[in-house]
Amino acid sequence: MLHELAVPAATTELARRCGLTPGTVFHHLTALRDAGLVGTHRAGRFLLYARTSSAEALIAGAGPPDEGGGAE
Repeated sequence: MLHELAVPAATTELARRCGLTPGTVFHHLTALRDAGLVGTHRAGRFLLYARTSSAEALIAGAGPPDEGGGAE
């Protein structure tokens, strides 16, 4: 889900992108926010989620998502 937040998005948009229910996405976003990996800001009537600098650093160290990010 962090990779999908390369562009800030609302819960419903992330649900559409990921093929999940908005409730499931909200649950995961809450955990990511509590871990300091996503933040929020309001844009009109929408609450947008965006990656924090900590998430950016984590993703930068993980490599592309299709490589699995594991050791070789």
